[in-house]
Amino acid sequence: MNKKLLICCALTLGALNTTATAQSLYGGVGVLGLYNVGYAHHINKSFSVRGQYGGGLDYTRDETVEGVNARANLKYSTTGLFADWRPFDGGFRVAGGVSFNDVKAQVNALGTGTSTINGKTVNMTGETYNVTVEYPKTTPYLGIGYGHQPAAKGLGFYVDFGLLFGKFKVRSETSLVNSGKVTQADVDAQDAKIRDSVDSLSVLPVVHLGMSYRF
Repeated sequence: MNKKLLICCALTLGALNTTATAQSLYGGVGVLGLYNVGYAHHINKSFSVRGQYGGGLDYTRDETVEGVNARANLKYSTTGLFADWRPFDGGFRVAGGVSFNDVKAQVNALGTGTSTINGKTVNMTGETYNVTVEYPKTTPYLGIGYGHQPAAKGLGFYVDFGLLFGKFKVRSETSLVNSGKVTQADVDAQDAKIRDSVDSLSVLPVVHLGMSYRF
């Protein structure tokens, strides 16, 4: 093997090794989570892998509605493992991976009057009715983005647009069945109505933008 070929191989391996050890830390704001932080490891100029956490949304509200005093809590946080592919070896990325979610809405209600359950008027006074609407713990993620270029050292900008694919589950607990005011079939029918109302949210949008530092 001639010297020129040996030199070319050495330079190529050196360049690949340099790219493979390139890393980035990043953080920014997002929807649905209020913030996101992450780490990116650049395999080469076309591929990267990332680990990311997004959260910050934990909202509670008290309200009186149709014969109940209700406390509603909405919580959203995700941890994701993603792979990025740059088809044009630039800033544009196609991303895919898996998201581990803690996304749920909980309503805990204490009755103070009458309510309608499965078309029946029910005296809720002193009764409890708690409902949890929860997204799957694990869902696939697909998206596109810009940024996290392995060749750009120092500060950079990134943006991601993606989708989580899952289906909300609905479960409820109530004292009304034991007290004989409604049947379990009534409760199941009410759950089905809630499930139908959230089916359109089976695909959740994810938007992130912020700053990264590559080293």
